This record gives sequence, structure tokens and C-alpha cells, in this order.
Amino acid sequence: MQQQLDEVRISANQLEDLVQTLAATMLNRDALRDIIDHTHNAILVVSPQGTVLHINQPACDLLKCQPHELDSRAFLQILGGNQTLFTQSLDELIYQGSIRNREVWLCNLQGQTIPVLLSASAYYPSPEEGIQGFIFSALDITEHVKLRESLSSSQKSFQAIVDKSADGLLIVDQEGRVQFANKTAENLLQRPSHEMIGLPFGYPILGDDVTEVDIIRKNGEIGVAEMRMVTTHWHTEHALLVSLRDVTENVHLREQLQQLSMEDPLTGLNNRRGFMLLAEQELKVAERTSCRISMIFIDLDGMKTINDTLGHKYGDMALLETAAVMRKVFRKSDLLARLGGDEFLVLSIHEPHEVPMDVSSHLIHRLEKEVALRNSQAGRAYSLSISMGVVAVLPGVPLEESIQQADAAMYQAKQTKKQKTQVERHD
Repeated sequence: MQQQLDEVRISANQLEDLVQTLAATMLNRDALRDIIDHTHNAILVVSPQGTVLHINQPACDLLKCQPHELDSRAFLQILGGNQTLFTQSLDELIYQGSIRNREVWLCNLQGQTIPVLLSASAYYPSPEEGIQGFIFSALDITEHVKLRESLSSSQKSFQAIVDKSADGLLIVDQEGRVQFANKTAENLLQRPSHEMIGLPFGYPILGDDVTEVDIIRKNGEIGVAEMRMVTTHWHTEHALLVSLRDVTENVHLREQLQQLSMEDPLTGLNNRRGFMLLAEQELKVAERTSCRISMIFIDLDGMKTINDTLGHKYGDMALLETAAVMRKVFRKSDLLARLGGDEFLVLSIHEPHEVPMDVSSHLIHRLEKEVALRNSQAGRAYSLSISMGVVAVLPGVPLEESIQQADAAMYQAKQTKKQKTQVERHD
């Protein structure tokens, strides 16, 4: 796809400003436009002042309009004039960097309202320039809302409704075992209902919370579903009605958008791209000033167990807590990053008279002490555990190679920790 930028139907001045802003954060000038125009989700690009800059075809279909009809229109109008929602959304994007799967009502040009799951990301050309705009993704949940309203008003039509639902629906009894699965759930999990009936549900029971869970299909593929639960009755017994909506594409889109920025939207640390750009600059400065550098690779232990047993909400809490510990322990001169998943990285700058490994060992000791202090707090749902590897960054060694060396040192430390734990259990 090699269309010219002037074919996108937004005003020329706004388009040029947008492209210039994005160019600083993109490896490929057309990458963001291709992502937006090729996704099945409705996407709107909104300026920091709250006006619409660009809208893709699925968004036009959702709002029943042509692209030019929304040029420079206030995003507040699309939110139905809900000033509180508009202000709250922009505040969250400014201070947190993203919004994930918020149920809102959008208003089209005919005055009709459409229920959607709204996700959004702020994008930054560089840490110094700050936010330059917002990218909103809307997923039509009209069928989900109709289903929810129908279920609350009439239990008699339950079977007919769930068979036509676009959401995967399961009934889970008080013992946590599956008692029913509709056709959509069968397709989503790639298992016939008779294979699921009587088996443990396998996901944490989180009450009214909405969370994203990994779904492992029968063919081994991994997707992501938004999970909701409400209490109901099944054959006169208390049970849970579980709704699973496939948001795999939405999550992939969110991850692609995140790669265009320099900041990790969850923790506020540098992401991998931001770290690589800033670290290369630090290495050049260190070479000129004879400063020495060490690399510390940090891995959050047991992340999968936290997600599987408590849900992704607690997994995010563990990541945020790890980032908070790092901010408290490391120095302002150190470069902190979340590479992705449960992996973190620190580039520690040392004065010429300092011994890098001694300083790093001191920092690691403080990190372990802070983790132990947090774990000693009462009422915790999980224990925080980290493994670390540290190496000296030698002159002339490529940055990526130093990261791999630190990763290998972390892996060795993790294996040593496991062996020590096994010996202690055996004793």
C-alpha cells in the first residue's frame, strides 16, 4: 500500500503537523497510517486540543458519516457532549498515557448513540516535547449491551439469546467447573462444549471486575479476551455467567501503537525503543568523559502465576510496584526501562573514580531490601520476587550485546535461586 499522504481526508495543515510529529517516533513514516487504515477497529486521531484530525473507514461506518464531515470537529460532540467524560478521558491520557476498554456511548451525526469499548493511547515524539495527540480505538458492543439488558429483564429467553451472542458465554458453578458454553465460546476456545463441561474453568474468579485474560486455543495459539462475570442461577443453584469477548486484535493494535512512543504506558518508564535511543547517547557521553557504565537486567519472577491465579489486574499491579521500587532505589542519573512483559533494564552511569560492580552491587542490595520490606506488609495478595543480572558495559561493545550479556547473567542468577529453593525445601 503506497498511497500518498494527501489522499487522507483531513486538512492539509493538520496532516502535515501530524506527520511531522509522528516522524520523530516512527521507524517507518507510513507505519501508523497503515496500522490505522488496515485495522477492523474504528480509529480516530484527536489533537491535544480535542479536535478530530483523522478517522478511518470502520470509524466512518460506525458513526455513519464521511471522513470530511468530521474534519476539525470537537471530539466532545462524538462523546455526546459529555463534558465530564471528555475531561476525565483527557486527564487520564495526559497523566497515565492510556485508557483501556472503557464502556462509553458515542453519538453519530444523526444523533444516534452507539455503545462501544473505548481504548486510547497518547503519543510522544520525544520525552521533551510531551503529548502531541491521542489515538482512540472504538469497538462496537451493541450486541453485548443488548444481551446484558435482555438477561437482566428476562431469564426465559436465556438459551435463545446466548446462542446468538457475539460473546463467548459460559456458566461456572460454585465449585468453579464449567456447566455450559455457547457456540461463540466453542469457537473462541476452539473446543466443543462437551469437552469443557465438568472441567475447572481455569481462570480466577474476580467478581464484578473486568479483566483481560490470555486464552489458549486447542491448536496452541494464544489470544486475549476481555472477561466479565455476573452472578446468576443455573438449575436453581447459584452460579456465575462469564462473558468472554475476543480483543486479540485490539491488544495487538495497542502494542503496535505503544512501539511508536518512547514511554511504557503502564509504568511510565522508558520502553525498549526509548531506552535504546537514550542509552546510545549516554554511551557516547561516557566515552568522552571517561565515565564507566554497568547494565542491570531485572526479571519479575512468577508473573505468569500472578496473571493465571489473580488476573491481569494484579499482574499490572506487580509491574507498577516493580517500577516504583526501581525509581526509589536507583539514582536520577540511571536510565530505567521496561523492555516488555516482565523484563526491566537499568543503565547505571558511574564516575571515573567509582568501581561499577561495587556501586551496582550496592544498588542491587538496596533493591532486594526494598522488595523484602514490601513483602513484609500484611494483606498482600502476592509476593514480589525479582532476579537480576549485572555486567560492565565495555567500550566498543554494541549496546544490544551488553543487554544480552546482562540477560544471560540474570538467567544464571534465576537458576541459582531455583536450585537454592529446591535444596531448602528438601532439607
